[in-house]
Amino acid sequence: MEKREKSHDWIGQIPIGWQRVKLKYAVIPINEKVSSESLLKYVGLENIESKTGKYIENEESINVDGISNRFKVGDILFGKLRPYLSKCIIAEFDGKGTTELLILRQKKLTSLNRFIKYIVLNEKFIDVINSSTYGAKMPRANWDFIGEQVIPLPSLNVQFNIADFLDQKTSEIDALIADKEKLIELLEEKRQAIITEAVTKGLNPDAKMKDSGVEWIGEIPEHWNIAKLGLISNVIDPEPSHRAPSMKKDNGFPYVGIRDLNRDGSINLDTARMIEEESLLKQEKRFTIENTDIVFCRVATLGLPRIIKKETRLALSATLSLIKHKPTKIDYEFLFYYLDSLPIKIQTELFSTGSTRKSLGMETIRKFDIILPDLEEQKIISDHLREKTVELEKLILTQSALIENLKEYRQSLIYEAVTGKIDLRNYKGEEV
Repeated sequence: MEKREKSHDWIGQIPIGWQRVKLKYAVIPINEKVSSESLLKYVGLENIESKTGKYIENEESINVDGISNRFKVGDILFGKLRPYLSKCIIAEFDGKGTTELLILRQKKLTSLNRFIKYIVLNEKFIDVINSSTYGAKMPRANWDFIGEQVIPLPSLNVQFNIADFLDQKTSEIDALIADKEKLIELLEEKRQAIITEAVTKGLNPDAKMKDSGVEWIGEIPEHWNIAKLGLISNVIDPEPSHRAPSMKKDNGFPYVGIRDLNRDGSINLDTARMIEEESLLKQEKRFTIENTDIVFCRVATLGLPRIIKKETRLALSATLSLIKHKPTKIDYEFLFYYLDSLPIKIQTELFSTGSTRKSLGMETIRKFDIILPDLEEQKIISDHLREKTVELEKLILTQSALIENLKEYRQSLIYEAVTGKIDLRNYKGEEV
């Protein structure tokens, strides 16, 4: 490989012979508008998978009011709203898209759309674009800034080679990730089956059973009872106003959603936003978070319940509910396992409401049916489940870590390829 020369900050060094150009000289921004009456197929941000460059087909057709951006086959569609989500695809059909998508068209004698796609999917490029966003709740980037960004640009032949290489390698990585995600799904199903059996039938296979009177529960041991969640615990709405508190970029206290809570109940400070002291104090006037509290997600598809493992100062998103058990009524670990059982999953699916993102109301959660053995038996079941699920948890965490490693490798490979740090001048592809 030839001697390299310095390039733009995020690019590092590039091979001699490569150009450094502003993005606006490699693509043409398209600003053709169409009305909602157009029969062209619509693409929204929800149709683009984050960080992978993949299109997601919607099962239901979408009717969009107002003006949309028109695009053609081969155009690059890049999401300017929340650019950190890294949403970018190449259009495979003529259509119309949300105005939150930039439509970029390759200059055929200068750039290749597949190469440009990998440039803008590159994490380092996205970080630069994200630094320019404006708007606290709906951060956006604009073309004036994006178009000024310097990108590395080799000859068209090398762009073809790099795009072919990345198409093949990222497909292989994505297949590995999909396999591991499927394994995690199977492990989660096994874990839930073990939990459901224990919290609904008990540990004594010879116990006399009775009809619970609840369709999604079926038979339960004869000496067990059923109670509403709101009678055996305090179910608290972290944000009755449903307004996010004032945010700070640096210092402050964690403001977390379910995705900011790790499986072990610890907080991922890399993803959690920070709130001002005043906003936190408003919450603390109503409750404090203790190490036996359970966080339950009100949005059906987002995540499992979590136990906050230590007393801490934080605030919870409006997508969550905080459940404080009543020690004389229920063991907090038994309640935690029960909230991860099939009866709760069924109730969540039955009673969630909403057109775009289904979620549970607080009163609905308080009316959840909870099966109640006596306290001593609850603790025995909790001990049993802790022992039976520990290996499954380890396997799930291991596979999750491998997925993150593969995603990091994918990003690294894209960066190395589009900046010329891998020599692909003579790449001819590999046999499949």
